[in-house]
Parts: sequence; structure tokens; C-alpha cells
Amino acid sequence: MKSTTSLTLLLISIGIFYTFIDPKYKEVKILRSNAEQFESILSNVEELKEKRSDLLIKYQSIPRVEVDRLAKMLPDNIDTVRLAIDFDSIAAQYGISIKGIQADSSGVDNSAAIIQTGSGAPYEEVSVSFRFVASYDNFRKFMEDIEQSLRVIDVKSVTFQATDNGLYEYSVAIQTYWLR
Repeated sequence: MKSTTSLTLLLISIGIFYTFIDPKYKEVKILRSNAEQFESILSNVEELKEKRSDLLIKYQSIPRVEVDRLAKMLPDNIDTVRLAIDFDSIAAQYGISIKGIQADSSGVDNSAAIIQTGSGAPYEEVSVSFRFVASYDNFRKFMEDIEQSLRVIDVKSVTFQATDNGLYEYSVAIQTYWLR
């Protein structure tokens, strides 16, 4: 009888092990693995918080004038009114009056349109075209000032026509950028 009781208890123990204990043990192993992953993620978050704090301190130590210059060089949005005012103020130094800068979000090819183009880059591009009348010397000075301005600008095309009074009518197409 003793061996039957022992055998019965052994079989019950094995049954309990495979029915209850083993599945729970596997769940515990999975939970421990998840807990280790979460702890790793939490430590990474703490490291990122420290790096963010360090970068914020470094950013705040940059003089405001330099931050403004960076914002002008690569703004975080395109302000077509500000862009037109900037070009007009540069042109006014040489007696040039810009005849037209227009925004057109429909994407129609217009010589005075601002066309937004999207890409996978961290920046966006805007093509801007405008016209004005000026002498060649004033045109050259105007273009030098645009070239030396803080804003990142690529001149895409320049066309001109002679007028009767010795001045030229210029059409300029540029491309400028801003951060997303």
C-alpha cells in the first residue's frame, strides 16, 4: 500500500507540475524578460533626459543674436510676407522696386508663383520668382546682397530684357528652404 500511495502522490505531483506549475513558471520567465526590457528602456530614458538637459543648457548659453541669425538662415516655417519684405528692403537700397511676388499653392507654373515642393528631407523648399527694372550695376549689387544674406538661397534662373531707357527688366527665380 505504501508503494501505491507513493506512486499516486508522484503521479499527482507530476500532473500538478505540468498542469499548473510549469505554465506559471513560463509566464514568470516571460514577465522577468519583459521587466528587464522595461528597465533597459527606463535607463535609456534617463540617459536621454540627461542629454536633453545638457543640450538645453548649451542652447541657452548661445547668445540670442546668434539664435536669431540661425533662425533667419533656416527658419522653421516659410513666411512669404517676411520673405517679400526682405527682398524689397534689399532692393530699395539700390532704387529697385520689385513688381510682383505672389503665392500660389495650386502648383500651377507661374513666373511669379511660390511653389512648395515636398521631399523626404528634414527641410522644405520654396521656389520664388519676381520681376523688377534696374540698371546692370544695381542688379549686380542687388544679387550680391541676396547672395550674402543669411537666408540660404539658390538662384535658379535670371532672365532680362532691354528697355528703351537703357534699363533692363529682370526676372529672377530663386529657391529657398525652411526646416520642417
